[in-house]
Amino acid sequence: MSKEITYEEALLQLKDIVSKLEMKQVKIDDLAGTVKEAKQLVDFCREKLDKTESEINKIIQPQEGEEEL
Repeated sequence: MSKEITYEEALLQLKDIVSKLEMKQVKIDDLAGTVKEAKQLVDFCREKLDKTESEINKIIQPQEGEEEL
């Protein structure tokens, strides 16, 4: 992944790769590269989800010393 992409774009790319793998449209010579790309996309999505979850938790959980609204 050379350019910055959104979670949705990464997910679409990942679904496309899975579909091609299921339909056996990936040549054996390209398989390792395709699997590497899929792993990068999965890692990107997991990182994005973890970061988003952390940000949401910071928003909804009051900090020490702060009052709840």
